[in-house]
Amino acid sequence: MIRIPDMGLMTKMGIEMAVGSANRFGQRVRTAVLPVFIALFAFCLPAAALEVGETIQDSVSVGGFTMPLPAGVWTVYYINQSDDPEFPTAKVGLILERGKIVRQAMYIRTARATKHTGFKPYPYCERPYYFYEETLANQAGNVQQCWHMRAEALTGDGESSERYASLLEVSKRNGYFLPLTMIGARYHFANRSKTLRVSIGWNPDAILRAPESKKVWRFEDWTADAIAADPRKKVIMTKFKKWSQDWLPNVENAFSQSN
Repeated sequence: MIRIPDMGLMTKMGIEMAVGSANRFGQRVRTAVLPVFIALFAFCLPAAALEVGETIQDSVSVGGFTMPLPAGVWTVYYINQSDDPEFPTAKVGLILERGKIVRQAMYIRTARATKHTGFKPYPYCERPYYFYEETLANQAGNVQQCWHMRAEALTGDGESSERYASLLEVSKRNGYFLPLTMIGARYHFANRSKTLRVSIGWNPDAILRAPESKKVWRFEDWTADAIAADPRKKVIMTKFKKWSQDWLPNVENAFSQSN
C-alpha cells in the first residue's frame, strides 16, 4: 500500500501562514497568524540560540541564512558550529515526528569563506544512483547551483558520523522508529563567499511497506535502478520530485538574501 504523506507545501509569499515560537522539547508550540515576511525574519532562531530537543516551526536561521521549514513542528536533533576564522560553518539537523515515527528529516549546512580561495566544483551534483539531478552551474562564473533526488543511508563516517549518532541517540531516547534510509532532495548553492546546503528527506517505511524478507527499506532499495524496476517507487519519487521543484525557490531566496 502506498501512503503518500501531506507534502507540507509552504504558503506562498504574501499569504498568511501559521507561525510559532521555539519551545523546549515536549512542550506545546503556540501558533499565531502573521504575514509571511514576519515569519521569515522576525521569528527565526539562529543556530547558536537553539538546543538539541527544542521544537521550532516555519523558519530557522543557520549561519546567517534564513531557511523556511516545511509545515509541522520540527525537533532539533543536532547542532554544530565552527568558529574557524577562515571558514566558519554552522549545521543544524531537524526531524519531524508523528506517532513515534520519524516521518521527515532536514539538514542545513552553511559556510562562509573569508579568504575566497580554494573554490572547487562541488563533486556531488551528479551521481549514478540519483533518481534525478539538475545542475544549473558548477564552477562557471564562480557559482555552484545544483539539486538532486536521492536516497540517503542513515549511517556514515567522517563528517556525517557525529550527526547520525545524534539522530540515533535522540530517536532511542524518545522511542522513535528511525528508518535506515531517507528519500528526498538535496540542494547545493555556493559562491566564493558562502555555501548553503539543504537536505529534506522522507521516511520510505512510512509510505510503502517493505517486503517481509527485508522488514525495512535500505539505501540500495531506492537507487535509480531500483526505482526504475518498481512502478510504485517511481510514483513516490516523482511526487517528491515535484514537491522539491516547488521548494527550490525557498532555497534560492535563502541563499541570495543571506547577509
